[in-house]
Amino acid sequence: MAEEKEECACVPVPSNHPLYILYTSGTTGTPKGIVRDTGGTVVALNFCMENVFNVHKGSVHFAGSDVGWVVGHSFIVYGPLIRGASSVFFEGKPIVPNAGVMWEKV
Repeated sequence: MAEEKEECACVPVPSNHPLYILYTSGTTGTPKGIVRDTGGTVVALNFCMENVFNVHKGSVHFAGSDVGWVVGHSFIVYGPLIRGASSVFFEGKPIVPNAGVMWEKV
């Protein structure tokens, strides 16, 4: 069955436009939100995905992280999307019952 693809136009936003709010309690136990801006996040992720992970348009990127952490959603969702790549990810604790589970997935 052929896939249907729908193109969406880019919507320009200012570089300081909020991309997401990361809530964390850290060591205090009191939740606080940290607003990440679009411009800085996109520039940093684009650089990192290209120069550290060698991810390019059409690449398939494997990530093993918790999608709820900043590293998780940055390298599982936003980073590959910015580079025009696909993501395969493993979420969870790769220890119980089989510490080799991530290597079995690749």
